[in-house]
Amino acid sequence: MDNWTKIAQIPAIRYPRGHVPSQADANEGVSYLKFDDSFDLLWVGDKRGTLTAYCGCSLQLYSACKAHDSPVLKILNHKKGILSLSADGIRLGKREGPTISNLEFSVNTKLTSMTYTSNTQTEVLVGGEADSTGFKIYKIDTVHNNISGYISYKHDILHLDTNLRYVIIGRMDGIIDILDPKTDTIIKSFNPISNGLFYMSVKDNNLITTSYSVKAGGKNKQPQTVFDAWVTSYNLANLSVGTPIPFPGNAAYALHHPIISNLLFITNIGGDNMSFIDTMNPTKMKFYQCEMPSYITAIDLSASGEFFAFSDPMQNLFLWSRDMTGTKTFALVSNPLEYPTPMTEVIPLSARILKPDSSLSSIKLPPYTRTLSSVWPSDLKFKVGALPQQIDPEIIRSSETTPNGFTIAKYSKEIFGPRNHVSPQYVINKSGNDGLAVPKFISERDDYVDYYSVVEDGLLPEPIKPKKPLVENDYLIFEYTCKDNDIPNAFKKQSISYSKFGVDDFDFDFYNRTEFAGLEIHSGNSFMNPLFQLYRFIPSFFNYATNSLSEDATDEINLLMELGYLFDMLNKANGRHCSASNFNRLFSSLPEVQNFGLVNDNIISTDDYKQRKMIQTLNKFLLRRLVQDECALYQSDIPEKLNSLCGVITVTNIFSNFCPLAQKRENIYQTIEMNTRPLGLNSGLQDINILNYLEASMNRHIQQQIRCDNCHSEHPVNAALQIDTLPPIVVLNIDMNNQLLNEIRMYKDWLVPYFYSAQATMGTPVLRKNIISGITGNKKQYELIGFTAQITNKQNESHLVTFSKIKKNPNDKGTWFLFNDFLVIEIEEKEALDMSVWWKKPVVVIYKRVDFDNQFHYNSYNNLNDSILYKDHFSRGTREGKIIEYELLTRDEAPEPGSLVALDAEFIELAPAEFEFTNTGVKKLMRPPKLSLGRISVLRGSGIKEGTCFIDDYIETHERVYDYKTSFSGLESNDLDVEKSNKSLVSLQTAYRKIWLLLNMGCVFVGHSLIGDFRMINIQVPPAQVRDTAICYYNKSEKRKLGLKFLVYHVLQDEVQKGNHDSIEDAASALRLYKKYLVLKRTGRLNGVLEKLYIEGQMSGFRV
Repeated sequence: MDNWTKIAQIPAIRYPRGHVPSQADANEGVSYLKFDDSFDLLWVGDKRGTLTAYCGCSLQLYSACKAHDSPVLKILNHKKGILSLSADGIRLGKREGPTISNLEFSVNTKLTSMTYTSNTQTEVLVGGEADSTGFKIYKIDTVHNNISGYISYKHDILHLDTNLRYVIIGRMDGIIDILDPKTDTIIKSFNPISNGLFYMSVKDNNLITTSYSVKAGGKNKQPQTVFDAWVTSYNLANLSVGTPIPFPGNAAYALHHPIISNLLFITNIGGDNMSFIDTMNPTKMKFYQCEMPSYITAIDLSASGEFFAFSDPMQNLFLWSRDMTGTKTFALVSNPLEYPTPMTEVIPLSARILKPDSSLSSIKLPPYTRTLSSVWPSDLKFKVGALPQQIDPEIIRSSETTPNGFTIAKYSKEIFGPRNHVSPQYVINKSGNDGLAVPKFISERDDYVDYYSVVEDGLLPEPIKPKKPLVENDYLIFEYTCKDNDIPNAFKKQSISYSKFGVDDFDFDFYNRTEFAGLEIHSGNSFMNPLFQLYRFIPSFFNYATNSLSEDATDEINLLMELGYLFDMLNKANGRHCSASNFNRLFSSLPEVQNFGLVNDNIISTDDYKQRKMIQTLNKFLLRRLVQDECALYQSDIPEKLNSLCGVITVTNIFSNFCPLAQKRENIYQTIEMNTRPLGLNSGLQDINILNYLEASMNRHIQQQIRCDNCHSEHPVNAALQIDTLPPIVVLNIDMNNQLLNEIRMYKDWLVPYFYSAQATMGTPVLRKNIISGITGNKKQYELIGFTAQITNKQNESHLVTFSKIKKNPNDKGTWFLFNDFLVIEIEEKEALDMSVWWKKPVVVIYKRVDFDNQFHYNSYNNLNDSILYKDHFSRGTREGKIIEYELLTRDEAPEPGSLVALDAEFIELAPAEFEFTNTGVKKLMRPPKLSLGRISVLRGSGIKEGTCFIDDYIETHERVYDYKTSFSGLESNDLDVEKSNKSLVSLQTAYRKIWLLLNMGCVFVGHSLIGDFRMINIQVPPAQVRDTAICYYNKSEKRKLGLKFLVYHVLQDEVQKGNHDSIEDAASALRLYKKYLVLKRTGRLNGVLEKLYIEGQMSGFRV
């Protein structure tokens, strides 16, 4: 620490203009100095009670205010400003000067010092002369600006300081007391070596003090104060006295270096002997001398360790540093200072531009005689324009080439505006909110109700969706009526804003005030969400998927069961948002999915045709995969269940007029591809609707010139596809290009809500909107049950939404709802079926026979195969060579409704969070980390084996793991590798089924912060089956939930999580906490314990 020198010296105290110096000014010196730890400021407190801030190395005046009527005795940095102390009051003020709060004591009080009790800066201990304070140390709540309590203490206090574990009290008689703020008791006292204590400094577990002795004077002489030639050191880790540090020249002030832990700054009272001393090598020191006429009155060392400042009785302020360049700052990270807003010049009315299209030449320039700076030479002028808008891929696809070689494409005025018109520039809004009101984060709301809230009797309520009343501007986001030819707000793509707490802090409930769950968009493959919502509200399809859950198939991926789990979760969510993360993870792992290109994390597509093809390909693939999974699940060769719902029997006749070729092929498909333009569209027919296109697609005829398999010659071969009957559920893929889709906009009521189907005498089907006359056969009525539509804006950005007609009971006529990911609203049928707007295109349409299965079978899981709960089901091998930390359930212990089980889950990170850094240095979370379930542990909650684990599943993963989060999860690199792990490794579907079985058997889950565990497991548990200790021990007025480790330490007087986390230990701790909660609730001691917990937490920073 060489090359220290004085870089500034100024008068420390400012006097108003016209002030006449007097003898009284000599008594108004500096009483305290403090460097700001967040800004480039040095704070000076004087004996007049004034606080002055000087900025930077040049010590320019920044702010000054009258803080007290008596001398400033101590200054502390605070996150909101500056905390200052006088003999009769404590004040919190902004750095700019205004007062935030001021707490005054009686005029007879003589306070001397103060210190924080924790790094939260919410509580301050204040002490002074014992008889003036009533023999108390006051606890000051800096949040509410009041005295929150006190500690009995009968000695006069000179200094107070803290290392955030203990509060160090320096008494006027020289004794040092060590106070434990958790128990408010003195745990150690150190007797003085000399007569009195002068100065002390504490950092981490090291306390240093300087002291003095009073020598009696001779005849007619005053007693003399002599400072000791050493600095006393104390070890706060073991509460012992350390080795004294010698200092030639008598030490008066000793301070810890804020950066280098073993470095001390020591000076004598006169300032002519200053040195930095390494405690590891105290003999190596270099002295500095300051020429000053008297002695040091106040001193401090900056948080960066690059500056120190001191003052003398002549009101001089000295600043020393090793930095001569002026680039260093007082704080480690110095924030920019706020300055008064400069006065803006008033623009005369004659020089104002009143309209956006007003010419700049209308503003006259003032007279000038020299060349204007705006006159740049021609070689420095460059034309800079915006990036051209990308051409819509559909325009290129639908373009035609003329015989002259010119390419011609149709131009849409509705999308691109009038021709030859320059569109105004606009700023891209990345948040996607388009200026609409955005709800507050949950952490910012005072009226938010936890989904798993505890009520007075200790039980949990039935699921009640917390709803915040809408104000006037909130309704704008739910507008679904088209105005000014623009996309209504409800149809626009929704986006999630992330706070520092991630996706859990986003208020999804604001966007959904219905009883039907929406789906999140950040879990990957969110383009599948509309398809899930489309099939979920078809009663027979819902029953088909959820009935499969009675079976047990966990060896291979079964999308039928995964769809059943997803539908069950959406039903149990009762309107809360859900995520299809488990389905997406297993779906993406299928090789066929990769081959079809169905893995896509892009929420918005700029190629609308490609996006439609992708969702239609997904639709066909999903239904074909359900055929395969049904056969595997029920061990049959024919998928009778799915075919009975949507199986379309097709007959293809292949023939030729040039040879005797005649073949007939029968197939069963689950969708009908509508890609045939009906005949007669150009003949002026007005009543054209979807039925015309459907009839044309059911009776198609094509002819191609190919090599014939019959005669082995090349000639035209005809193929005629015919569909005679429609299944109960008709799934239509609207496989049309933009040109055909633009045609249907011209037809009124193209998407019909009902139609009738019958067979003509020739066997061909007849489809009509009204009852078909002249046909005596069996007529069947179909109704539109739902459809998926594509929404495309003027920037050619597309996304998908779903319209579903939902019936609450079989006799209900049904109500239409819009599902735009997590935004769900009720919508009028007229608006839902309107296909005349330019921004909406049908993609997948589903009709259902009116008389076919209109009843949802919710929670009808009879004869559940629960054998997996009573046996091992490893991904590979047996128990041999594996570490087993659980004891399987027996049939005698079979769970019953109300059975308590303790649960904890651990996760791993597959991909890191994505941040955006602005040019101002602000960091914004754009996408949270991609997490995956790593381990689940479930313990018995009652009985002889209470607390014994019966499920301890490690989840195998084949994806690349970015971070195992070992310190939080206890998982290490080989634990989830099926080739290397010695843990009880299982597949995701195995682990999930166990938890799902416990849920549907009526078990009550106990755990800590279970909402996070349920999110990782991807399951929805009704509040009646949840006991969350984070909410049991939660005081809503404090706006902070307590951690498991903190609660176990203070409530159970035990310690957990000493090393890496362990899910079995955490689940057992949560179970013990819940049992203790029941006792506290029953005995009426809960509120008192909660109050004490939060007080202790504030003292310790809520850490153990």
